[in-house]
Amino acid sequence: MTETLSPPEIATPLAIPATPTEVEQLFLSLLVIQPSPFCNINCDYCYLPDRTNTHRMDFDVLQKTLERVFESGLVGAPFTLLWHAGEPLAVPLKWYQTAFELIGKFPGTKEFVEHNFQTNGTLVNDAWCDFINENKIVVGVSIDGPEFIHDHHRKTRKGEGSHAKAMRGYKKLKDAGCNPGVVSVISDIAVDHPDEIYDFFIENDIDAVGFNIEEIEGANETSSLGRPVDGDERMRAFLTQFYLRNKADGFPIRVREFETARTNILNPFDFQTPWGSYYNSEVDPLGMVNVDCYGNFSTFSPELLGQPTEKYGTFNFGNVIKQGLFEATVNPAFQKVLEDIEAGNKKCAETCPFWKGCGGASPSNKYYENGTFDSTETSNCRSTVQIPMQIVLDDLGKTMADIA
Repeated sequence: MTETLSPPEIATPLAIPATPTEVEQLFLSLLVIQPSPFCNINCDYCYLPDRTNTHRMDFDVLQKTLERVFESGLVGAPFTLLWHAGEPLAVPLKWYQTAFELIGKFPGTKEFVEHNFQTNGTLVNDAWCDFINENKIVVGVSIDGPEFIHDHHRKTRKGEGSHAKAMRGYKKLKDAGCNPGVVSVISDIAVDHPDEIYDFFIENDIDAVGFNIEEIEGANETSSLGRPVDGDERMRAFLTQFYLRNKADGFPIRVREFETARTNILNPFDFQTPWGSYYNSEVDPLGMVNVDCYGNFSTFSPELLGQPTEKYGTFNFGNVIKQGLFEATVNPAFQKVLEDIEAGNKKCAETCPFWKGCGGASPSNKYYENGTFDSTETSNCRSTVQIPMQIVLDDLGKTMADIA
């Protein structure tokens, strides 16, 4: 059993961690805050189970969240605060104005904290664009491609397509200089249309994209991609064709999966902690902290927060009102989850040739696909890490052969 963690002696709030000794140094790089679980649309592949709940985080909970995080001594630059796990823009702008004032009172936050919104785009207006620009917020919009693909799964609560509103929001952000990126879910209907999706992105000046496969996760108990072996081959065909189209045009679209693969292959010391080896915050205890609107918190994958489980009892390891981050590590559920994640990562390191560019598959994917954290590869890691790396490696090898 893994021993309870103790706070490092060196760190002060929002200071870059010092170079560690032989003992592994903890580093909190991402705080995910759920201002509300509510979402104004109803995507049928969403993992969140409570999307009609309109409860909003109280400011005393937000205050305590920031206190717990900064008093831990784990926070250093770069540090991201992601507003997510519901539609963040469904919470009134006035709430965020107060929230950002509160956060700004903590020393150094304006210099070190990068705010991120992941939005469906349907509620974007001029006031939101002004707020995003004023606070230098990084914003991503969920768009699955052209209308016939996007609207197949991403519908309003009335069962209508959300594509037109999402694109209106994206263009408004783009015109306002907010520089939005796009996250696209590859589902059964998307995976067979790489050319249509590529053309759509080019036509709409979408130049930064991340691909998420439709995952078996949380409330989404099945994937429309079908059996893993079928989904893997279809994803390989999709990603290969998208890569070839993008390459032929001089790579006008920055694709997260290919950018990560290329960096890990050519510059393996770029995607790392301040002290060296590849860093995967999802598998590192307290590498990320996820807090729901009631103050319940977890670490590891944000998709685990609040999800029911028989094997581990709970994925909520504490509540910020009652406990600090390190106090929660005595929770038996935390201990068992950490033990199994570390066992699974050891197996990944011993068996997977892509380990150095991954750091271990997402724990939530392991749990929901394989039934346990103590396991190895998943459909998600094959689609988002292994296949992109193989495509880039093959392309680099061909380029080197042509040069020779």
